[in-house]
Amino acid sequence: MMKTRKIILLAASLMLANVSIAFAGNFDQYNKYLSKGRANNVTVQQQQQKPRTSYQQPNTVYEEQEFTPYQSVSADGNFYVQGQPAEYIPLANQNSKQGESYLLPGETRVPKELAPLLTERLTPRQGLAVNGGTGSTLVPSPGVLEPNKSAVGVHLQMFDLMDNLGKAYTDQDYFDTVISCSWGIEDGLEVGFDKTMDNQDRFDIEEPFYLNFKYQVPGNVTLGGSFNCSSGYHSVWAAAGVPVAWFGVGGNFGVSDYKFSFSNEPGKYHGKMKRAKYGGYNFDTNKGTGHADEFFFFLGGLVPLNDYLKFAYDFNGDKFSLGFRFTYQNIINVNVSYVSEGDYDNLNYAISHKKYTGCIFGASVLF
Repeated sequence: MMKTRKIILLAASLMLANVSIAFAGNFDQYNKYLSKGRANNVTVQQQQQKPRTSYQQPNTVYEEQEFTPYQSVSADGNFYVQGQPAEYIPLANQNSKQGESYLLPGETRVPKELAPLLTERLTPRQGLAVNGGTGSTLVPSPGVLEPNKSAVGVHLQMFDLMDNLGKAYTDQDYFDTVISCSWGIEDGLEVGFDKTMDNQDRFDIEEPFYLNFKYQVPGNVTLGGSFNCSSGYHSVWAAAGVPVAWFGVGGNFGVSDYKFSFSNEPGKYHGKMKRAKYGGYNFDTNKGTGHADEFFFFLGGLVPLNDYLKFAYDFNGDKFSLGFRFTYQNIINVNVSYVSEGDYDNLNYAISHKKYTGCIFGASVLF
C-alpha cells in the first residue's frame, strides 16, 4: 500500500514538473514578445520626440536656359523682336544704348509684343519726312539721326494749277519736288535742309529753302525748328513721344499779315502770300488780309506691321496724312501717303494758285 502511494506521489511530482517546465517555456516567449513591444514603443517615442527639421531641397544642378532679350537694330518704329511666344522680357537689356530711357523702369518685365510701344528710341532711322528732317510723312519725330549718319530724300506731291477764276490748267501734270538732307552732327543733334521746286512757270510762286534742326534735351523732349531763307515764316516746336506715337506744339513767326490786292501798283501790292510749314491759314475775306496760325500742334507715328512695312500717319496742324512706308534694312525707305486738303487749298485761287490733289510719293536713303 505504501509502495503504491509512493508511486502515485512520484507520478504526480513528475507531471507537476513537466507542467512547470512548459509554463516556464511559455513565459519566456511571452517575455520576449513584451520586450520586443517595449523596444518598439521606445523607438516610436524617440522618433516622436526627435525635433522636426525643415525640408531641404536636394542639391540638384539644373542647366541654365539661354534667355534671348528684346533686341532692336538701331530702329525707331521698326522692331526685330527675338524670343518665344507669350514671353515676358525686361525693357532694358545689355544692348540698350547709353542715355536710353523708357516709360517704365528698365527692369519691368512686359510682353515682348508690348516692349516697342514702351521704348523711347533716341536715334531713329525712320527715313525723312517731307518737312523738318527724320519723321513720318508731314512732320518730324522727336528722334534724331545717330552721329555721323546722313539721309537724303526726294518727295513728289501732285497739285492742280488754277487760274484766277478757279479753272485748272490741263496741259500737263503739275507737281512739287522736295529735296531734303539731314545729318547727325553729335549725340542728340540733327541738322538739315529742304528745298521745294515745282514744274510750272505761269505764276511767280515762292519756292522756299529751309534750314532745319532737332535737338534733344533732358527729359525726353526734343526741340526743333525750320527757318525760311526766303523771308517767309519760321517755325519752332517741342515734341515728345514713342516710336508709334508722338506729339508736338509750336509757333510760327517772322511775317506780317498778308494784304490781298488785284493791283500791282506800288503802295497797293504787298507781295506774295507766304506759307508756313505747320498749322493752318486764317484769311479774312472782308478785310482781304490773312496770316498763318501763330500756334499749332502736330502728331505722328509709324506703326510696324512687319519687318518691312509700317503704317504712317500724322497731322501737321492743317492736313492729315495716312499711308505706308516700305523699309529695307533700315537704309531704304519708300513712302506712299494720302494727304487731305487744308486751309491753303481752300483760299481764293487768285491768292493761292496751287491746290494739292492728295498723294505724296517719296523715298529716302540713310547711310
